[in-house]
Amino acid sequence: MDRYLIITADDFGFSKERNEGVIDVAKISAVTSASLLLNCTGTDDAIHLFENHKLCSGLHLNLTEGHTLSKKAYSTLTDSGGEFWGKFELRKRLESGKIDPLEIQLEIQCQIDVFKEVMGKHPLYVDGHQHIHVHPAVAAIFSQTLKTNGIQVTRLPIELSMDQKQWVKPSVIPFYNKMMTDAENSKSIFDNCGIRYTDAFVGLSTMGSDMTATRLQSSILEGFQDAETRYDHSTKTFVTCELMCHPGYATGKHSGGFDGCSDEFGCSKDREHEITVLSSKEMFEFYEKNNIHLVSHEILIDT
Repeated sequence: MDRYLIITADDFGFSKERNEGVIDVAKISAVTSASLLLNCTGTDDAIHLFENHKLCSGLHLNLTEGHTLSKKAYSTLTDSGGEFWGKFELRKRLESGKIDPLEIQLEIQCQIDVFKEVMGKHPLYVDGHQHIHVHPAVAAIFSQTLKTNGIQVTRLPIELSMDQKQWVKPSVIPFYNKMMTDAENSKSIFDNCGIRYTDAFVGLSTMGSDMTATRLQSSILEGFQDAETRYDHSTKTFVTCELMCHPGYATGKHSGGFDGCSDEFGCSKDREHEITVLSSKEMFEFYEKNNIHLVSHEILIDT
């Protein structure tokens, strides 16, 4: 059974520095797809780079950071200044029923429309910034909006054996566990709308300094091997896995991100560390040895 690995660079458009790093790894096929943020200082630069490099383009749906793209003033989805509530505050408000579902749908559609306007086509796939697309109050609206727009592919962010990966900071484990439960519950919603996703996913446990070639290889193999046990080899000839990553060059504190102010994640040298690992000879030898073919999200459209 063949193994197809999609390597997705998240947050494309965050800053020119982040974009430059993504393109550097894309040039050697160490990244195959990039998810575009539409409300960042590097968005216009990223759009230009898509035009000049072979890189599968997707939308990184953002409902948590920066300003909304819609010209409509929302009464629940943003604060009084038109900024999203943030990763955790939005989730609190969703869970307490304080967010109008219609505003969620309008903003998702707006971002799809803006993507089509600036890129000249619909996104081939849509995933969620900070995995907001799998939240129980978002997933059904998200799926139906993708279906309406003829978009067939998203991300299912469930990584195996997270409890055994002792290097992951304990402070992030509760968020990951809750998010992965939400993702598991989103499967049937995606399926009912004909939305596809890979057979396996990795990347939660290997962000920034936590990324090493050994850890990546172990997680990727585990994902493929688990997927292979779930399918009849006589009817399915290959399995797919998505590796989420965040390569880039460190962004200046006041030169990128949302509204020209980069967070610690964007400023960190960890972004460059990911470039080093993803580009390493060790990783490419691993792919060859284990019958892993690097592909983009297009593989999910063709199946």
